[in-house]
Amino acid sequence: MKIKRNQPCPCGSGKKFKKCCLFSETPVAASWQDEKGLHLVSDGEPSSEEDLELMTKKYQEKIRQSPMWDEMVKEFGQEKAEELLKQCKAELG
Repeated sequence: MKIKRNQPCPCGSGKKFKKCCLFSETPVAASWQDEKGLHLVSDGEPSSEEDLELMTKKYQEKIRQSPMWDEMVKEFGQEKAEELLKQCKAELG
């Protein structure tokens, strides 16, 4: 996904891409969220299965440490919340 000059910079600065990271030496990763989940596009080698497992574990840990986890347990119960958490996985796509 190519970022156009007049789009907001994916670094989160709020500036247009052309006024921010267009000419930076480090490639900028783009991220977005939709009904399928969180997405990240960046330059580099594709992630290995081990990388995906590590990303999944870290993401699940972050959810457990967030206020969202308490809300999930409160609304669905511990067992169902654990089942839902297992669905939060890093995938290549």
